[in-house]
Amino acid sequence: MLRWIKENVEGIDTMKTFRLVQVRLVQDEYGNELNLPVELLDGLIISKEHDNEWLLEMLVPTEFAVTLHHYLNKRILLLAEAVITSPANRPAALALTFTSERSLSDHHTFVAEGLMLMPKQDPTKQVLDSLISEGVANAELKPSFFEKQVEQQQSFSRSAFTQLVKTGSFE
Repeated sequence: MLRWIKENVEGIDTMKTFRLVQVRLVQDEYGNELNLPVELLDGLIISKEHDNEWLLEMLVPTEFAVTLHHYLNKRILLLAEAVITSPANRPAALALTFTSERSLSDHHTFVAEGLMLMPKQDPTKQVLDSLISEGVANAELKPSFFEKQVEQQQSFSRSAFTQLVKTGSFE
């Protein structure tokens, strides 16, 4: 898989490559909720080191390829969540479009290009201040903090994706 990317992507030697552990398609550009986990056999995510642009390569079973083929043919912009390196990591939000497919013996590879949707400022202080003002304390603080942090990230991702679809950029 990495060989194909190195042969077809200019400047790959200067890019950072990570293992893609999980991918879930969340929403399409038309506002349709998908909540579709990708049946990922293997995958890579590569930082293009340019304006938060990423390249994803996903190896999927042939049976699942039909689902992704639909999004590839229509060039639909998708909001996705990708877990990188370790299943214990929190998902990163990406706006992505599938750009190519390659059929192998009993698998398919799909390549997607995406933009990582990250807030310009770290919302950690805002989340903590919000919990303190709600009166959350002691043993409740840590689990509440992580739960609220995930909620805020998901809210930001959806808002940024909607703005990206409508205007072509996000803040």
